[in-house]
Amino acid sequence: MEQRIGADNAQVQGYQGRLADLQTRLSAIESSLAIQRSVLIHIEIDYTAAHNRLNILRSELTQDRQRLAAQLVAQYESPPPDLVSVVLESRGFSDLLERMHNLGLIARQNAKVVTAVSLAKKQVRLQTLRLAAAQVHQRQVVAAVAVEQDEIANLRLAVLQRERVAERDRARQQAALHQVQRQLAILQARAAAAQRASFAASDISSGSLGGNDGPWGFFPAPGTNYTFGEEPEIAARLERLGVALHLHLIGISGYRTPQHSVEVGGFADDPHTRGEASDTPGVEGVPEATLLQFGLTRPFPGAAEADHIQLS
Repeated sequence: MEQRIGADNAQVQGYQGRLADLQTRLSAIESSLAIQRSVLIHIEIDYTAAHNRLNILRSELTQDRQRLAAQLVAQYESPPPDLVSVVLESRGFSDLLERMHNLGLIARQNAKVVTAVSLAKKQVRLQTLRLAAAQVHQRQVVAAVAVEQDEIANLRLAVLQRERVAERDRARQQAALHQVQRQLAILQARAAAAQRASFAASDISSGSLGGNDGPWGFFPAPGTNYTFGEEPEIAARLERLGVALHLHLIGISGYRTPQHSVEVGGFADDPHTRGEASDTPGVEGVPEATLLQFGLTRPFPGAAEADHIQLS
């Protein structure tokens, strides 16, 4: 039995080590995923800004093209005078200067419109390239995030599967350990009772609680504690019950610390941790009605709890 428990311990420790490795890797991937998502958010913001900028540039390009077209139509319908015509048709030097100035304005306006259209075209082309690069980058990041998510899902599944295996093995180990401890306590109590009968000893830890020399009564197993809380009263009533019904009752567990209670398969807040219960092999066949006559009760149903006794 001890070898099997040792093997279970080694197996559980192996699972726990594997779980720790998986959890470490899972934490690293989740951190990477958070970074990828942050990058993706920034790319989406940049993408939206680039898209809006592209729409603005396209609108400006359309307006510039419309102005240029209007300018060309106007020049076609009313062609600007050339320099010779301006000189010949001018009425004086002042009129000549004014006509020359207007001619310069027309030339500069035409050049400005052409430059604006050329610049707008260039900006639209550059922004389109930036937007295409942002879209490619965005698709790469989205693909990476999808891969990370799949890996995290698979790792979580593996962690859960190993957790279930570890919990199942741990429960089996605790049950086996509890059974071994119970059997050992029974054997120790019986050995102590036999020794007491042989030497007519009256020590409470190895003989009947009432100090009688017979085989009937309540016999706390060595190492148990029946001095805390209600344990002395429970032990006294079990003693009276055993003597009256000719039963050899062995107390294998009275008061337990929360840690010890968990180690033997109980709970950190069960009745034993409050000094309110006794696990007592030999009392399993006593009916509940008989227990009540001695101020005792069996509060939990089932064969596994048939020896668990508390005050009624």
